[in-house]
Amino acid sequence: MAAVLVLCCIGAGVTGVLIWRVRHDDFTVTGDLTLAGGGAGKEGAECYGTEVYNDIVPGTQIVISSSDGSTVAAGRLDTGVTRGQDCVFPFTVKHVPQTHKFYGVTISQRGTLTYTQKEMKHPLHLYL
Repeated sequence: MAAVLVLCCIGAGVTGVLIWRVRHDDFTVTGDLTLAGGGAGKEGAECYGTEVYNDIVPGTQIVISSSDGSTVAAGRLDTGVTRGQDCVFPFTVKHVPQTHKFYGVTISQRGTLTYTQKEMKHPLHLYL
């Protein structure tokens, strides 16, 4: 019985170390998506996509995928803000694993753009 408890405790300790490493061996992707000409008129006013861009609104999902297309992290667009004539949606995607050379970024159903890990660690500026 004592041997079983020791193995359970050792197993739990190893699992704890592995979970810690997975959770701390990642990075955060930040950036923004600009809808050209999608501003609401007044600088700083909230805005959102309309007509052909009606899928680009606060809460629209952002998917980060590995080079084989598997989802590795996800986030959402924040509130759009008018800047000049444009509507700009900031975003943050946390807990992107550092285990890939290349990543895909997909917003809504707008296709996937590919970036290196180094590029992903700098703010991304996407445009529609």
